[in-house]
Amino acid sequence: MKFIEEDAVNDTTKRSKNKPATPEQENDSAFAAEMEELKRDMHTAQLVDWAQNNRQMLIAGAVAVLIALLGTSLWIEHGKSQKNSAATLYHQALVTSSDDDKRAMLELVIKDYGNTGYASLAHLYLARLGDRETHLKALIYGDDSTAELAWQARLDLAEWYLSNARVDEARGLLSEPVGKQYEQLRHYLMAEAASDAEEKVMHLKKALDANSNDTFLKDRIEGMLAELGTAN
Repeated sequence: MKFIEEDAVNDTTKRSKNKPATPEQENDSAFAAEMEELKRDMHTAQLVDWAQNNRQMLIAGAVAVLIALLGTSLWIEHGKSQKNSAATLYHQALVTSSDDDKRAMLELVIKDYGNTGYASLAHLYLARLGDRETHLKALIYGDDSTAELAWQARLDLAEWYLSNARVDEARGLLSEPVGKQYEQLRHYLMAEAASDAEEKVMHLKKALDANSNDTFLKDRIEGMLAELGTAN
């Protein structure tokens, strides 16, 4: 009997699941769907109303965005044009045979295209043609110089100071560390500027221990240490 009762319950449950929806249930579902659609319509209407009330603000915002995009595009194109013009003038200067013409063209690169990398290259080249101190200082203290270029300019200027017996100025430039690839040359120059043999040996040893990118310089340092009677 228990099994018969359970079967009866199961049959009743199945019939209830398969039983079609009543008209009342269908009406409730339709009403819920209509309410959702009404909510969407109201939300859309609110957005349209807000857009109409704030039309001037939206137009002004769109114009501002358009102007910003246009300005950015023009600035990018201007930068490309500047670089191309600077490159052309710089390379024309390199192939010019007259040093005076070369100097004039490179100075024009610095004057007219100072915000490009070619201005730094022009300073570097002009340092070889004449006013070394002015152009190397421009690289050392210039905002647009890379760290590597500034380090190289500092060492070049220190070497020039030493060759002109301006030892104190050279020591001032060499007092600050540089990138590890430049440390060997820095310590070699500090040895050249040393006030006594002990300081000279100390810097030569540090130069020998530093990264070496110049076999000739390394051999020279080893020779100097040998002359001073110091073991490597």
